[in-house]
Amino acid sequence: MAPDKPSPLIPTLDRALGTPPWNNLDLPREPRENLVLLLEELNRWNQTFSFTSLTHPRDLVEVFVLDSLAPLALGIPLASPLLDAGCGVGFPSLPLKIAQPHLEVVAVDSSRKKMNFVRHAIRLLKLKGYTPRRDRLENLAREGVVFPTVTVRALTGGEKNQKLVASLVSPGGRVIFYVGREWQHSLLPRSLNLEKHLFYTLPLSGKVRGLVTATRVV
Repeated sequence: MAPDKPSPLIPTLDRALGTPPWNNLDLPREPRENLVLLLEELNRWNQTFSFTSLTHPRDLVEVFVLDSLAPLALGIPLASPLLDAGCGVGFPSLPLKIAQPHLEVVAVDSSRKKMNFVRHAIRLLKLKGYTPRRDRLENLAREGVVFPTVTVRALTGGEKNQKLVASLVSPGGRVIFYVGREWQHSLLPRSLNLEKHLFYTLPLSGKVRGLVTATRVV
């Protein structure tokens, strides 16, 4: 029997992580292998559930790994526990957890199919301190739970959900918004103070992305 061909994701990921600002990350071989395994599983599940239209190794690496790890690459500190609000299939929090195993994570999404994938990924990668919760953010807000770090990547719902997210940040805590080039400062709820608006360029496609960090008004 012929040996399995190495995944094309491996050289693509290694190349991407060698470019700034991701070359600031200290990722040994094991977490890199886990990131590849995560992408391979996403690709496999995607054939049944159509989570994403992206299938090319370059797109998978850039959108699901580089974007997810951008806060760490840009030097934004993450405090535990981190809430991944509207986590979808676990991004950005799964790559963040792989890169920082000590990070405690609560990942929330209302989709059963997406959360089933997240639970599968947790078992496959043997992640400890990562809690998936199939729920709505409104229920967390009613419980009065707050987090020192909240990430928001693909949450829809406009201004209403922006305010909802702000209510889940602890006083003095930080929310990290993954945004496009068109994002305007006026979109921030009044309960949040703008901290930084950073831009970075994905190295393989040349696409420009943004990160906005804001702190909860004490």
